[in-house]
Order: sequence, then C-alpha cells, then structure tokens
Amino acid sequence: MLPTSLLAAQRRQRIENGSQSAEAYARIKEKILTLELAPASALDENALMAELGLGRTPVREAIQRLAHDSLVVVYPRRGTLVADLNMSDLQKVFELRLTLEPFAAELAAKRATLQQVENLEQLFTKSAKLLRKGNTHQLIQIDHEFHRLLAQAAHNEFLEETLERLYNQVLRLWYVSLHKVSRLREAVEEHREVVLAVKAHDAERAAHIMRAHITGFQSEFLAASQ
Repeated sequence: MLPTSLLAAQRRQRIENGSQSAEAYARIKEKILTLELAPASALDENALMAELGLGRTPVREAIQRLAHDSLVVVYPRRGTLVADLNMSDLQKVFELRLTLEPFAAELAAKRATLQQVENLEQLFTKSAKLLRKGNTHQLIQIDHEFHRLLAQAAHNEFLEETLERLYNQVLRLWYVSLHKVSRLREAVEEHREVVLAVKAHDAERAAHIMRAHITGFQSEFLAASQ
C-alpha cells in the first residue's frame, strides 16, 4: 500500500533511495553538529567519499538533504560550505522554538502514551546520573533525545520534523558554548518538571515550564556568544 501522508511518503522515499545515502547523511550530519566540520568550512566531496568509504552519489544525495536542513550551503559550480553560526539566524531559531516547543509539550501532555512517558522518565534518570558525574558532553546527547522524544509524544509529524531541524541548529551552539553554560542543573530539573506535567496531563504547566526552559538557555547562550 502506498503512503498517503506527505511525511510518510518522504520517509519512504528516503528508504528507497538506499541505505548508503542514509548512512552518508547521518555521518556527515554528525560531523557538522559536533563541529568536527567547522562552521563556514568547505566540504571536500572526494575526502568525504574516502573517509566514509562511500561513492559519489550517496555523498551528493546526503549533501542535498543537509542543504534542505540548512546545515550546508551549496554554491553551484563553486562548492559547498558548512553553514556558518550566524547569531542573527540563531535568534530567529530561538524565536520559533519559543513558540513551537511549548506547543509540543502541551500536545504531549494531552497525547503521550504510557510508554512515551516512561521513556522520558528513564531519560531524566540518566541525565541526572550524568550531571552528578560531571559528564557534560554526554548531556548534550541526552538533551537532544529529550526534545526529540517529547516532540514524538506530541503525535504531530510535521511539528516533530520542524523541531528536529531547529534543534540541529542549536546543537552546534551547544558544542561551542557548553563550557560557558552554568545552568545545566536547572535544565535537568526543568526536564523533570516537564515530564511530571506530561504524566499528569497538565498541558498548561508543561507548556509554561518548556517556555521557561527555552528562554533560560536562549539568554545564557546569547550572553556566552558575546
């Protein structure tokens, strides 16, 4: 049966495009998000092909997807650059997250399954342990997973995909500024409060806490970048 949902059709197409293209996309994206490929640096297709052990077609298909995600900029006949960390752009990303993430938390409080709530609780437990150990870089991955799971719990695929693309932009800022961020403990506690609100089906409180969570990090990241 063919998918009738737009997003389902897009995901099916990505699978049909082949696992090598998906692998290239995932691995190059990881290099960009973790700053192994620095902002504004040039992408060398031949070097990527050699490093990844993949052909030109999957690498080029991956680059096109990354361009769609606004993680690279393709200049015809001139090459491809990793998107720069432009603070004006990031401010606009935060503006969108400040609207959409509380909405996702609100929907999650109304729609999350018992399993999704349990997954969020387990993630909070893991993040609390990492915080006690001082493993801050792994907390970045946990934070990403938390926001991804919460978006899934909203049961709106369009919202989920939009938030993932927005978070990818902020994720690079995490790696640049993490050593300057002081509110990690508060952030973990805010995650706990969001999960409790979702579990209690308190949509208004879930949205309120998420809005404070995004605002707090926005202020600290902007201060750290100056």
